[in-house]
Amino acid sequence: MAAEGYYRSSGKTAGVVVTSGPGVQNLLNGVCGCWYDSIPAFFISGQVNTKEDLSNFKSEPRQTGFQEMPVAKMFEDVTKKSLHVPELSQLEGVLKELLTELKTPRYGPVLMDLPVNLQMTTIEDVSINLVTHSRRITPQYNISEYIYKSKRPVVIFGHGVKLAGAEKEAIEFIEKTKLPFLVSWGAFDICATDHPLRIGSPGVYGDRVANYAIQNADLVISIGSRLDSRQIGGSGPMFSPHSKKIMVDVDIEEINKMPEKDVKIDLGIVSDAKNFFDSVIVDGYINPNIKHLHGNPDYSYEVRISAWANKINEWECKYSEEKSREGDSAVYDYLDGFFNDLPNDCIVIPDQGGNLVWTMQSAKLKYGQKLFTNFGNSSMGFALPCAIGAAIGSGKKVYCIDGDGGFQMNIQELLTVKKYDLPIEIIILNNSGYGIIKQFQDSYFNSKYVATSKNDVFGDEVDFVKIAEAYGVKTLQDIPIPETQKIYPKLEFGNSLENMTPYIEFEKDMVVPVPPKKKLGWN
Repeated sequence: MAAEGYYRSSGKTAGVVVTSGPGVQNLLNGVCGCWYDSIPAFFISGQVNTKEDLSNFKSEPRQTGFQEMPVAKMFEDVTKKSLHVPELSQLEGVLKELLTELKTPRYGPVLMDLPVNLQMTTIEDVSINLVTHSRRITPQYNISEYIYKSKRPVVIFGHGVKLAGAEKEAIEFIEKTKLPFLVSWGAFDICATDHPLRIGSPGVYGDRVANYAIQNADLVISIGSRLDSRQIGGSGPMFSPHSKKIMVDVDIEEINKMPEKDVKIDLGIVSDAKNFFDSVIVDGYINPNIKHLHGNPDYSYEVRISAWANKINEWECKYSEEKSREGDSAVYDYLDGFFNDLPNDCIVIPDQGGNLVWTMQSAKLKYGQKLFTNFGNSSMGFALPCAIGAAIGSGKKVYCIDGDGGFQMNIQELLTVKKYDLPIEIIILNNSGYGIIKQFQDSYFNSKYVATSKNDVFGDEVDFVKIAEAYGVKTLQDIPIPETQKIYPKLEFGNSLENMTPYIEFEKDMVVPVPPKKKLGWN
C-alpha cells in the first residue's frame, strides 16, 4: 500500500521485500490493489532453501520447510508475472523478464520468489538488457465524423490518462474540441474542479448532473476508463442507451468485456491515452451536404454544441446543489471547509467506505492539489500506509482521511509516521460504526443492523487522539460524525444512472426518455 502511494505521488516504482509465509501472505491485499489499479511495483519474497522445496519430493507433504508456501503460484492471478528462482543461473533471466513486464503497459505489479540460500550467494557481472516499452507508431484515429454528427457529446477521462502521463494532453484535447467532460474518481485530480468544461463524476456515488449528461448524450468518448459497474451502474443496457460509444483503452480485454455487459462499443481503440492524443484527428470532417460558399465555415456544429452546453448549465443551476442533505449535512459541511482551507500544493488520500464517498462527493481541488486512493480493490486500512508512501515519494504535505473502522486496521503505522517525521495530517471521520454498510442494510435488509452500529463495534469508546499521542504523533484530528449520517445521492440496485436516491422530480428537464424509478430494495 505504501508502494502504491509512492508511485502515485512520484511516478517512480517502489520495491518491497518480505519474508515467506505470513510475511508474503500479508502482501496479498496490497498486491491486489496494485493489480486492479494498474500500479507498477516490484515485490520480492523470501523462500525456504531450495533443498527443502516441495518440488524435490515425490511424496506430497503440505510443507517441508519452515513457513514454506507456493508463493509464485499463489500470486499468479494478481500480478503481471510471478516467478520463482529455482537456481542461481536463472536469476538474470528472471530479473530481465520481470523488469520488462514492469515497464510495459498495461502496468501492474510483479513478484520474484527468492530462496534463502540464493539470497546468501554473491554474484557479479550481471547484465540485464531490458526490452523496454517504446511508444509504438500508431495509426491516426479519425473521430471527426463522430464528433461533428453529434448533438450531445461527452468525454470521460479515466485513471489511464494519469498512468500514461497524459493529463496535459487531455486538457488540450478538451480545449481544442470544446467538448464537456467527466472524470472517473481515478482521474479526479487531472485538473482543477472548476474547469469550465468539467461537469463532474458519473456513477453510483457520482453527481446527478454528471449522470444526466452521460445518460442524455448521443456520443460518449471514454479515454483511459474501464467503464466498470461503479461508473455505468449495474445494468449495461441502461447505460447511456441513446449514444454512440468510443472506448480508448490500452488493454483490449477491457474493450472486449463491454458487449458481454450488454454495452455496445461502436469504436474500440487499443491505445494508451498519450498515444491516442498524439494521433487523434478531431477536425477532419467536412459535411458534404453544406455548401461552403466563398470559404464561409460551417457553424452548425458550434450551434449544436452551444445548445448542449446551455442544457448542461441549466441542469447545474437546478440540480447541482444536493438538497437532500439538508438536516443531515454534518460531514459534508466539515469537508466543504476542509477543502476550502487546503494549501495549494498538497495530497489528499481518503480511505474506503463512507469516508471515501463523502470525500469524493465534497472534493473541490485547485490547480496543483492531488487526490487519490485505491479504487479497484478498495481495502479498508489503505489510506495511512498509502499516505506514508506518498509523503516519502513526494515530500509534500499529505492529508489522510480515514474512518474509525479502517484506521484501526493499520494503526501501528503511526510509529512509521513518527519515526520518519513525515508531514502527514490524519483526519478521522468518526461515525462510531460502519455507515456505508448500514445504508446497504437500510436499502436491502429492512434496516436490520448487524455488526455495524455503535453498540456493536464500540466506535465511540476509542480515544484516537490519545493513541496517536502515545506514538508521538500530534497531527491527528478525530471529527465526530453523527451515526445517522447518510450518503447523498446514491444509485440503488436496478436503477439507471439518472434515478439516484433520494428520488427527485427531474424527468421533464431531460432530453431523452427516462426509465421508471424502481421500488427500493433488491428487486
